[in-house]
Amino acid sequence: MKTVTCWFCLIALLILSGCSRTTLTGAWKDPGYNQQIERVYVIGVSKQELHRRLLEEAFVDELLTYGVTSVPSYKDLPDADQADRAAIDAQVRANRADAVLITRVLGQRTEQVVHPGHTTYRSWPYYGPRHYDPAPYYRNYWSYYDRRYDMAYTPATVSEYQVVTAECNLYNASSGSLVWSAQLETVIQNNFQKQITSFVDVVTRNLSEQGLM
Repeated sequence: MKTVTCWFCLIALLILSGCSRTTLTGAWKDPGYNQQIERVYVIGVSKQELHRRLLEEAFVDELLTYGVTSVPSYKDLPDADQADRAAIDAQVRANRADAVLITRVLGQRTEQVVHPGHTTYRSWPYYGPRHYDPAPYYRNYWSYYDRRYDMAYTPATVSEYQVVTAECNLYNASSGSLVWSAQLETVIQNNFQKQITSFVDVVTRNLSEQGLM
């Protein structure tokens, strides 16, 4: 496990709160490739068929907003994890795709966020802002005891969450060569549909920024 340092806590908390779910950690594009994709064959490699279908359909919907037609592979390839090159090539040609987009999970890890403990005090005039000067109730123990809750300490806490690292590769259908590749990290949350939406949005935005569609 990796412990996130205190200066990074704010970013991690934003991720956990849902402000950001997927982060693009790196992307590469073939500098000699200047074409724009028009019809994509989408392949999601997953051991869970439901996750694969949700991912591929999300790509189909999102790519369409960019004017790109795409075809989900789950309708043609019952098991993308076991499909060989000949089977994929046959379906790419049958669907007249000019590009193939493949997504797969590379790994998963546990992260920790440490929330430091803190002490709260009763505000002025009990504790002066410039110097320490015991208030009158310090003069005897019963008065001091009556104010025992004026100072409270909250202990440090630790939150854990799971991060999945995934990779997306875009290949030219005719040559089979890699034209774009990206690595992303996604925080696992209860709503898997929102995770997919965030993931697909980050991928398609980068494809657009790279001039591929």
